[in-house]
Amino acid sequence: MKLLILSLVAMIAIGSGVYPQGTAEGWSNVSPLIELTAFAEDEQLDVKELNITLKEELDRTQLERTQQRIADYLDVPQMSQENNPEATKYEYHDGQKNATIVESFTVLVPKKENNSIEVVYTVTSEGTTPLAPQIMEHFTDRVKHQMFSENVTNYSFIKSEYSGIMDEVLFYQKFKRAFNIATIEESTEESWSSRSGYTSRWGQAIDLPNGSMNVQFATRNLGNRTTVTFGTPILTAEY
Repeated sequence: MKLLILSLVAMIAIGSGVYPQGTAEGWSNVSPLIELTAFAEDEQLDVKELNITLKEELDRTQLERTQQRIADYLDVPQMSQENNPEATKYEYHDGQKNATIVESFTVLVPKKENNSIEVVYTVTSEGTTPLAPQIMEHFTDRVKHQMFSENVTNYSFIKSEYSGIMDEVLFYQKFKRAFNIATIEESTEESWSSRSGYTSRWGQAIDLPNGSMNVQFATRNLGNRTTVTFGTPILTAEY
């Protein structure tokens, strides 16, 4: 089933020309992940990982139905369970080991009966497999409609590398101009930097003392290379 979906998405994407080229001004109708991937490729970054995460708290009464929907969604569902004094964590993966795009679910069930459950969906791709952002967005849309409400939070980020020592101030200025970002907070050290900002391009935002934020950008100098991680509304990756 997934192979058929991948083929259909590829044909639709190629036929409609949805893969963006050039500057950010022409990207207003595509997703954050596709925009961010296009920016990374335009800047010749070596993309290591693409990631989309959906996260939402649901009523505890939806636990069994959510677990069944996850099992029905995955082609070869595999589940592991972990218990601690505070909660039980269920992790679901697809048993197909050769997939280049990997989907997983986590369901966190607190031991206190009056608490909600937390459901997390993650889809990742290593590097820039052809049409990976479009396929990931397609999977995400399916999962949204099947398992989450309109209140779900959508996190997208890219982990990449730049060969050599980067002028991170200059590079951030390029990123800022490309997405029309107003910087809200920034922190820099000798080999590390992190910046948060807001752009009207993407709707979700998190309130900070200095204003709303829906973009994060981080760099880390590792000697002969620089890691560059950026996403919306906040980074869920180590950087």
